Amino acid sequence: MKLLLSDVLSEEAMRNLEKYVELITNASEKFTEAVRLLNDVKISESQSSFSQVVRLLDQSGRYKATLEDEIANSSLDPGFKEELLSLISQIDEVGDLVKESAREFTILPFLEIPIQLREGLLKLTRTVSEMISDLSESTKALIIGEYSRVDAFIERLIELEEKADELELNNRAMLLSFSEKIKPHALHLLIHDLNSILENTADSCARTARRIKLLVIAWLGGVS
Repeated sequence: MKLLLSDVLSEEAMRNLEKYVELITNASEKFTEAVRLLNDVKISESQSSFSQVVRLLDQSGRYKATLEDEIANSSLDPGFKEELLSLISQIDEVGDLVKESAREFTILPFLEIPIQLREGLLKLTRTVSEMISDLSESTKALIIGEYSRVDAFIERLIELEEKADELELNNRAMLLSFSEKIKPHALHLLIHDLNSILENTADSCARTARRIKLLVIAWLGGVS
C-alpha cells in the first residue's frame, strides 16, 4: 500500500519539512542563477547570488534542527525513523557542500584562471547545478507522494554523477598541465579545492538520491 509522508508525520513536522525543502529549493534556484551569471562573465552579480545561497542554507539549518527533534521524539517505527533522519542528514550534507562551493566562488578571481580550465570548471559547475536542482525536485515530489517522478529524477541524477566524475578528472589533468602558469600558488590551491568540492557535491547528491529511492521502496510502497 502506498503511503504519504503526511500519513505518518505530524502536521508540525510536515510544516517544518516543507519549509526546510522550500529553503533548499530556493538555494538551488539561486545557485543556478549564480552559475548562469558566471557563465555570462557577470562576476560581481554572480558572487552576490552565491552569497545569497549561503544565507538561504543558513536559514534552512534552523528548520532542520527542529524537524530532527520532532522526528526523534515521535512514535514512528524505529527503522523508519532512522531512515528518515539519515535522509535529512544526507540532504544537509549536500547543503553544506553547496554552501562551501558558493563561498569559494565569492573569493575566487575567476577571470585569472586560464580559459580552458575556466571552461572546465564551468561545465562541472553547470552539471552540479543540474544535480542540485533535480535533487530538490525529487524531494518535493517525495513530499507530495509523486513517486514515479521521484524515480525519474533519481535516474537522471545517477547519469549526471558519472558526467561530473569525468569533468572533475579532466579538470584535475588541466590543473596539472597549467601548474606553472597559474600564479600565485594560492590561486592554484583555490581552483583545486573548488574542483574537489564540486565533485564531492555531485557524489553527495547521488548518495541522497539513492537514499530517497530506498525510503520510497522500503517504507512508502512506491515504485521499484
